[in-house]
Amino acid sequence: MAWWVWIVGGVLLCLAEMATPGAFYLLFFGVAALVVGVLAWVGLVETTWVQFLLFSVVSIASLVLFRRMLTERLNPDEPATKINTLEGESGKALEDIPANGTGKVEVRGTSWNAVNKGDTLIEKGQACLVERVEGVSLWVRSA
Repeated sequence: MAWWVWIVGGVLLCLAEMATPGAFYLLFFGVAALVVGVLAWVGLVETTWVQFLLFSVVSIASLVLFRRMLTERLNPDEPATKINTLEGESGKALEDIPANGTGKVEVRGTSWNAVNKGDTLIEKGQACLVERVEGVSLWVRSA
């Protein structure tokens, strides 16, 4: 098969990968087609069956070896704590927090800015309850 067919096919497959959302399958077939096209252009592979064999080996090998790594790098895991799941959780005051004042609390082992929406002082070390999440601050009351 002509070398330029492999090049055009590889470019089209790579463009199709960019048009699809993050599956990372077509990319490896496109790169394999580009590799075969370059090798055919240089004259290292001339027969069609060798070109198809090389295309199959390169595409499957690259898919198996690199897809997981590429997917993990470009689609990182969700954050460890989703902030909207903190409502209703109990925590501990890391400092005195006056009524309607601000301070720091520890919830699920992480320090957070907090606003005391209760009528009483929350003392350092005292348990508190998260009522609401506002931005990156927690609205708390004494428990």
